[in-house]
Amino acid sequence: MSNIGNITVINNYCESSDIMAINAGFQKKADHSFGPYVNNYHVLQFVLSGKGTLQINTQEWKLRENTLFYLPAGISCKYFSDTDDPYEYYWISFIGTKAQQIVQNCGLSSKMPVKQMENPRVRELFEAIFRSIRSDSVDYIYKILSDLYQLFFLISETNKDKLTPSRSVLINNALAYINANYQLGITVEDVSKHLYMNLSYFSELFTKETGVNPSKYLMNIRMSNAMMFLQNTNMTIGKIALAVGMTPLAFTNAFKKRYRYTPQEYRRKSDKTVFNE
Repeated sequence: MSNIGNITVINNYCESSDIMAINAGFQKKADHSFGPYVNNYHVLQFVLSGKGTLQINTQEWKLRENTLFYLPAGISCKYFSDTDDPYEYYWISFIGTKAQQIVQNCGLSSKMPVKQMENPRVRELFEAIFRSIRSDSVDYIYKILSDLYQLFFLISETNKDKLTPSRSVLINNALAYINANYQLGITVEDVSKHLYMNLSYFSELFTKETGVNPSKYLMNIRMSNAMMFLQNTNMTIGKIALAVGMTPLAFTNAFKKRYRYTPQEYRRKSDKTVFNE
């Protein structure tokens, strides 16, 4: 770890040929400018407070609190803080054979490098990765990968427009709570308690407004995220199960029931077979 002015930089190595978190940092509020510069790695940054500007080629985007922005590898980028209200932000650099594909699946590119991420879980994940990458324990490798893929999943969810205005505030809150906390092993009952709703009434309302019952929705989230881990990491089945909020046995049984393959079999066949929900 090194300190350069107001920037804390951590350099380390995360073992995965598909994607690697190679360093992370935290920029405190300061009059700050970087670039134009071409990186040979990808960078995600998340603004905690303040304002700034991002420039890629001839385009410009304004940055503010809860803005997530992407600096593509191989493309000249420049970003700088607002003079009157300088920003502070976390950043994560990463590389890997599937890094570009994963970023594209999240809807990020040099032409669309900015997203507003109001979900508080995004900030928590940036902070968790920043802290974990400093750890001397070998266990941090899988923790970082898990958090990194949770972050990508939350970013990709913004493309699906699940929180539509036609839905009630309660159900929108339920969806946001599930998306942010599924990895903690929450149940449908936990969601209803979070909303101070009767379980039966909550399940009925959720099903009516989304077209799927909350138990199935929660399992859909877990399985889709698990498939991402299986396809893009070398994490063990046990670690993947824990990363999506399930015990290894429950995860294996649920996965096989849904896809007719065990997670191990899916990992071997995923390059050849299309699986339907």
